[in-house]
Amino acid sequence: MIRFALTFFFLVSLLPSAEAILWWGKKPIDISPQVQTEMARPIYELALGYEGQGKKRTALKGYKKIFRKYPASVFAAQSLYNYAVIHYENKNWKKSFSAFQSILIYHADYPQFNELIEYQFNIALAHAEKNGVRFLFFIPYRALNRSVNYFELVVNNAPYSALAPLALINIASIHQYKGQIPQAIDALDRLINNYPNSLLADDAYLSLAETFATLVQGPHYDQGATREAISYFEDFLIIFSDNMDLARAEQGLADMEDVYARSKLVIGEYYFKYRRWYGAAEIFFNEAITTAPDSPAADTARDYIVEIEKLRADFAKMLLEGPPPTSKEEESFIRRWMNRIIPGK
Repeated sequence: MIRFALTFFFLVSLLPSAEAILWWGKKPIDISPQVQTEMARPIYELALGYEGQGKKRTALKGYKKIFRKYPASVFAAQSLYNYAVIHYENKNWKKSFSAFQSILIYHADYPQFNELIEYQFNIALAHAEKNGVRFLFFIPYRALNRSVNYFELVVNNAPYSALAPLALINIASIHQYKGQIPQAIDALDRLINNYPNSLLADDAYLSLAETFATLVQGPHYDQGATREAISYFEDFLIIFSDNMDLARAEQGLADMEDVYARSKLVIGEYYFKYRRWYGAAEIFFNEAITTAPDSPAADTARDYIVEIEKLRADFAKMLLEGPPPTSKEEESFIRRWMNRIIPGK
């Protein structure tokens, strides 16, 4: 019995700390970082050796054991990184991205921050481009929803990096591809407001204008999207006056202005044809001309205004030369009619 006790205390004295005798059966949180480090050291060195020999599956097991069982050790962050890179090289995107994310969450002081963000960005891009993504393990497909989620995490993880605006433009492109216009507009709007000096700001302005243009249903419908498109086209032309897509923006602006002018023409025609309220009709015809003076809608509006002027002249002449009204009811009707043609008469 005495010999057993002496042997036990001799072995304990060889351990780096007396705390080590208490490690058995405890969770990692109960073991000090120093003890965890010493326990993880031989596992890390062994895993590193296996990786150098090309035995990466065995190395992965060692790295995984370290960051799972000894998360407070000095080898945990590097084990996560090595684990993530091996999976990245094997295009095992999900495990790789999760490991990189764990480093960002639990090891915020890891020195290779920009490298982690770049890896995550490339993984998000791989999902959008059908690179190594498989459905049922063998059918290639574009995992667009997961790609958007990964790009959003890139923006959240590194909002001040050069990759954040690029992630947002990719998010917008994916939403546009899927026909999710409100989500695309949100991503482009965030890019413009949060990264106005980005090299992608001009693309965002033009894309946002064209995205709003896709919502325009024609002159007979609400013109909110048309006004938004016109606003962003105009901003693009003013802010990026030397951009190579200037002609494209000018054409887009002309198309939207024509739609907006025709919407005014439609209202004017309603008052002219169905209500015979020529004063109100003239107001909308003039707005159509002001909105897009060189458009076909403006030419039609000018023709209507000429016709209104002719009607005014004819009715004025009729009142001057015709017989007086035969009754107060008829006189009241004529005055109301003339007020529509010549307000104030």
